[in-house]
Amino acid sequence: MTRKLLTALAVALLAAPAALSAQIHTGLSIAGGIALPTGDFKDGTANGYKVDNGYNLAAGLNVGVPLLPIGLRIEGAYNRFGISGLPTGVTGNQDIISGTVNGTFGLGLPYIIGGVGYYSSKASVSGTGASNSSDRTNAGGVNGGIGLRFPLGLISTFAEIRYHKMLGGDNMNSSTKVAANSAYIPITFGINF
Repeated sequence: MTRKLLTALAVALLAAPAALSAQIHTGLSIAGGIALPTGDFKDGTANGYKVDNGYNLAAGLNVGVPLLPIGLRIEGAYNRFGISGLPTGVTGNQDIISGTVNGTFGLGLPYIIGGVGYYSSKASVSGTGASNSSDRTNAGGVNGGIGLRFPLGLISTFAEIRYHKMLGGDNMNSSTKVAANSAYIPITFGINF
């Protein structure tokens, strides 16, 4: 009897990792939409420079267990904003590239998402009378928001709104005087494969 019990226990221990790995679901997601600057990042400074609405592109790796409401998304994103209020003949852009690790918690079709990441913000100006310069600021950051899933069989679509805050302090970009402590809200639509 003891030998049968030990054999059954050994088989269960050997089969458990395979059974658990069969339950883990991975998928890819791509998304895009508008990005809205907020706070000091949007308002710029007394020099009159402002950051305009922009766009967001993102790709992620999603990991979850089908019967549990929690998951993980590892995501890379690119955001571009225009800079207005510059002198005539001068144009500028603010680009933010981020890599984030996010937890998700499903509430049925809606879900909550949030996490931490690393952000790289670069302001560039060029044109008549400009120094054609660019400055880059790198810092950690946080994000959080809500989303809504729309399952369509093998794929699903989603809509999401999140708040991203780059924790770079209040340093000012030397070429445009736009706050490096960037905060923005991407509103995106995407597909999960």
